[in-house]
Amino acid sequence: TKLPNCNDTSVSPLVEQCDTKPVKAYSLNESTMSQSLRKMQYAVRGEVVMKADQLAAEGMAITYTNIGNPHAVGQKPLTFYRQVMALCDLPAECGVDHPNANQLFPEDVILRAIEMRSAIGDCGTGSYTNSQGIVAFREDIKNFIEARDGGIPAFAGDIFMSNGASSAIQAVLTATFASDHDALMIPIPQYPIYSALVALLGGRQVGYELDETNAWGVTTAELEARLSSAQAQGIKVKALAMINPGNPTGQVMSRDSLEAVCLFCAKHGILLLSDEVYQRNVYAEGAEFISAKKIAVETPGCENLELVSFHSTSKGLIGECGRRGGYMELHNIDPE
Repeated sequence: TKLPNCNDTSVSPLVEQCDTKPVKAYSLNESTMSQSLRKMQYAVRGEVVMKADQLAAEGMAITYTNIGNPHAVGQKPLTFYRQVMALCDLPAECGVDHPNANQLFPEDVILRAIEMRSAIGDCGTGSYTNSQGIVAFREDIKNFIEARDGGIPAFAGDIFMSNGASSAIQAVLTATFASDHDALMIPIPQYPIYSALVALLGGRQVGYELDETNAWGVTTAELEARLSSAQAQGIKVKALAMINPGNPTGQVMSRDSLEAVCLFCAKHGILLLSDEVYQRNVYAEGAEFISAKKIAVETPGCENLELVSFHSTSKGLIGECGRRGGYMELHNIDPE
């Protein structure tokens, strides 16, 4: 028997010779998914990068500089970190306790790995930890903060280790936004994680302009004007993001600019989110990084400032952005 030809137009339309395959209706689609997610744009991984991927697939040589990613453009890893992590991951008999360990690894690496393995405990690196991170590691972070800030006390209980600074920022903003009228003040220009998260979480964005003619500084007048404009529209500013050193602007904020932001937030009861992931990347002659926490403690009028500071291992420490690590420190935050 000759099978019907689906392309044969002579076949009578009264006889269904070929069944048309129905289009599958997906329950999760563009109209049913979160519209906040659809609005979210993370420019450093957006259309330009997708076009670059397409060109790379076609054989064009592409150098990706859309995001800070040193190893993607040829930076070699620091061996100390890699070796310590290897010894922490390896079973003791294959690593720190191996009779030939001293022939394979430098002594300082072995000693650091033994110290870290002791802090981690018998469960090893593959297990869950305390929700804030391993206590001994938070003590190390506390000591780093105190040394950085000239002896201002820090407390391990105020430190939360995280999967990079980005996840900590998202966690804080998730807790901050309680309605679609809640807003985050964002520096313009800004690193796009802030606008992306505001869109994702259904909040509002209030931009404040950095002054390029004044080393990308910010003034109290600019902050007050933006706040007043937002309030006139029924928007409640809950938090303000400050990036120091700046990204993408690269400036190291002066004490005057830092005090202006801290005093403004303290005056209006606005939570300050201080993104300080580039604090070790200061190269300009005469420039000095000063933490928001140091300003908060030393500046009259900032006694009630509520502050969360963020740092990351990816930028100023090891430069390996794919190995996620970071922390946030809470200062004067409701203990409940």
